[in-house]
Amino acid sequence: MGRKGGRRHLKRLASPAFWPIHRKEQPWAPKPNPGPHASSATLPLEIIIRDELGFARNFREVAKAVAAGKVKVDGRARLEKKYAAGLMDVVEFSDANLSYRMLPVKGRGLGLVKISKEEAKFKLCKILRKTTAAKGRVQYGTHDGRTLSFQPTDAEASTFSPNDTLRIGLPAQRVLSHMKFEKGNYALVTAGRNIGKSGKIVEVQQATATRPAMVRIEDDAGTNFDTMVDYTFVVGTDKPSIKLEAS
Repeated sequence: MGRKGGRRHLKRLASPAFWPIHRKEQPWAPKPNPGPHASSATLPLEIIIRDELGFARNFREVAKAVAAGKVKVDGRARLEKKYAAGLMDVVEFSDANLSYRMLPVKGRGLGLVKISKEEAKFKLCKILRKTTAAKGRVQYGTHDGRTLSFQPTDAEASTFSPNDTLRIGLPAQRVLSHMKFEKGNYALVTAGRNIGKSGKIVEVQQATATRPAMVRIEDDAGTNFDTMVDYTFVVGTDKPSIKLEAS
């Protein structure tokens, strides 16, 4: 009889290539818990604390710190050492007074960028879909699994569209501002061969029967490149509203 359900274990050889772990030192890697992000595009807290930042030497020290509520993701203490942090998530360490944001790294995958305490008070969420619920309420689903609901009389919410970006306050989870997906705004590439690159949107090409919607971006050096709209994340208007690279 075949196996039913998902596997509870993950071998290191099968883990995402961007994880900062040695593939052959040990056979097993922590399997991310189910969450709002795809497991192939996340970093478990255990990997972040022990391997990425070096705040712990082993699994036992990681488990102790997480169980004590010293690690927060998006303003909430996470008590699961295999909790999976994904794109744009804000990871905070209360004892060390340090904050990081999960961002795409050029030619690699996801990584942590150290940010200030002021920047840790918000995160950016890309709108993926728009639906109408009971009594005319409008709901927006974002890339990190949120569902934001608004009254039909809310004038500001009526201007939101898929591919736009919302600035969400932490930990209050309220919408602070809105950035349109349009020419002239600043965007970050989150996947594909141009992952980690950023620049101003100069052209948006509609989808056809044989080609997905594309966008042309001009980076800070004046070089143009094309990527899919699905890989594009608006992060500012005339300039980025978040820190994009480690310094």
